[in-house]
Amino acid sequence: MLFTQKQSQGIKAAFPALNNMVFLNSAGLTPIPAPCRDVMLEMTQDLCSYAYLKMAKWELQVSKARQTAAAITGCSPKEMAFVKNTSTGVSIVASGLRLAPGDEVIINDLEFPSNVYPWLNLERKGVVVRRAKSVKGKVTPDAIAEQVTTRTKALAISSIQYATGHKTDLAALGQMARDKGFLLFVDAIQSMGAFPMDVKKLGIHFLSAGGFKWLCGPVGTGIFYCDQEKLDDLELTVTGWNTVENPIMYHIIDYKPKNNAQRFEEASGDYIGICGLGESLNILHSTGIEKIGEHIVALTDYLEEKLRSRGYQILSPRDEADKSGIMVFTPLSGKTPEDVCKKLDQKKILTAPRGGGVRVSPHFFNTTEDMDQLLYALEEI
Repeated sequence: MLFTQKQSQGIKAAFPALNNMVFLNSAGLTPIPAPCRDVMLEMTQDLCSYAYLKMAKWELQVSKARQTAAAITGCSPKEMAFVKNTSTGVSIVASGLRLAPGDEVIINDLEFPSNVYPWLNLERKGVVVRRAKSVKGKVTPDAIAEQVTTRTKALAISSIQYATGHKTDLAALGQMARDKGFLLFVDAIQSMGAFPMDVKKLGIHFLSAGGFKWLCGPVGTGIFYCDQEKLDDLELTVTGWNTVENPIMYHIIDYKPKNNAQRFEEASGDYIGICGLGESLNILHSTGIEKIGEHIVALTDYLEEKLRSRGYQILSPRDEADKSGIMVFTPLSGKTPEDVCKKLDQKKILTAPRGGGVRVSPHFFNTTEDMDQLLYALEEI
C-alpha cells in the first residue's frame, strides 16, 4: 500500500536532496535526511567549542541509537554493535569462526564482493568454500541444500541480492541451519530499513549492514548483530582497549572481554556518524518498517506494469515472495544500461547499471510521480 500524498510530502521534506533530483538508487547510496545532518553538525560544533565536555550527551545518543538499531533488527541492544561498514561485520564472523581444514562454508554466485572475499580468504587455511548456483536471478533454499554436507559450518547469504533484487527465503534457510546444525550469517545491507527483520524468528546468528543505503545514514557507519548464545563462537581477531568489561580502568590490565556484542567495538567509535545514523533510524522506525516495505513494493509493482506495457523486459524475479526494492530492466534495442543511466543522470534521475540492465531502487521517500518522471525520461532517451 502506498503512503498517502500527505505522508509522502512529510517524508520527502526531510530529505533536502530530493529538491534537486529524482533519486532512484537507494541500493547504492542514499542522501541523508536533515535530522541526520543536523545532529552531526551539532556534535561537530560541540566538539569544536567544548572539546570532550559533552561526552555524556554523546554516549546517551549512541545508546539510544543502539536501542533503535536493535528494535528494527529484532534483537536485544546487548547483541548490537556499531561497525564502519558491512565488510567489517562479515570479516568479524569469517575471521572469528574457529574453522579447521576441511570445514565448509557456503556462499553463492550472486553475492556482492563484501560477502565473498572474507570467506575466500579462509581457503588459505584449508577451509572449503562452496558456491550455490543461482537460476534466473534467484538463490533458492533447494540450491543451498544441494551444497550442504556433514562438514558445513556456516552459510553466508544476502537478504536481498544487489544485482537482481531477489529476496532470500531467510525463514527456510534459518530452519535449515537449525536442522543441519550450521551457522547462518546474513548480509542485510539491501533490506535493513526497507523491509522488516526479525533475526530471532528467522534463526539468524549473525547479521551485518552498512548504514548508507536503505538505512539512510552516513557513510562509515553500520550495524552488526551477534546472537548472544553465539558470542563465544567468534574468536576476537581485532581487540583494543574498549574490548574489555572495564575499559575506562586504564591502569588495571585485566583481559575479560565484554559479555555482549560491544566487545567488537574495540576502540573509540565514530560518535558523530553513529548519532547521525541514529536519527535516520528514528525516522525509519517511527514511520514503520512494515509500512515502508509495502510502499516500496507498491512502487516497484507500479513501475513494472508501466515498463512491461512499453516493451521493456524485467530481469528481476517478480513472484510475490521475491519482490524487493530493487528492480532491474533491460533498455530497449540498441541502448546499453550504462548509456541509459548516464543520460538519466544528466536529467537528474539517479539509477545504476547493474545485473545486465538498469537498476531502479526506490525508497519510502519516492512516489509514483517519481516513477512517471523516469518513464517520461526513458521515452526521451
